[in-house]
Amino acid sequence: MRLHFAVEFTHPIIEKRAAFPAVSLMTDIATMTAIGNDADFRAYLLINCACSVNRDDMLLAVSTERRKSPNLIYALEEARRRELLTIAWSGKDGGRFPDLADYSFIVPSFSIHRIQEVHATFVHVLWDLIHIAAGAEDVI
Repeated sequence: MRLHFAVEFTHPIIEKRAAFPAVSLMTDIATMTAIGNDADFRAYLLINCACSVNRDDMLLAVSTERRKSPNLIYALEEARRRELLTIAWSGKDGGRFPDLADYSFIVPSFSIHRIQEVHATFVHVLWDLIHIAAGAEDVI
């Protein structure tokens, strides 16, 4: 699903919409395996974030499990150190995400299916808002 989020921005399906750079940090299996084997899989996003982001970037952390995402917690902490805009989407009670992200959106449900459905809606709303901020007038 997260790869789909990146594609929404880099390849807009609506005519005349600007593409925006978006990368899913979870798609480089070779790097993920190397870091996981040599260090710790929890450190993969931390290291990838440290190597891949610029100060003007935004980090979006998405998880249905607020307590089982140490990789995202490390990435949010690194993004904060680098002064990136941080947004976190989570389920249940949000766990540590509200304390680590500039903006935290929590789906207060224990159903992973409902949480994922809301996250899919979030990405489309975010897409609209970014295009509106960029000057599009006929988004909604």
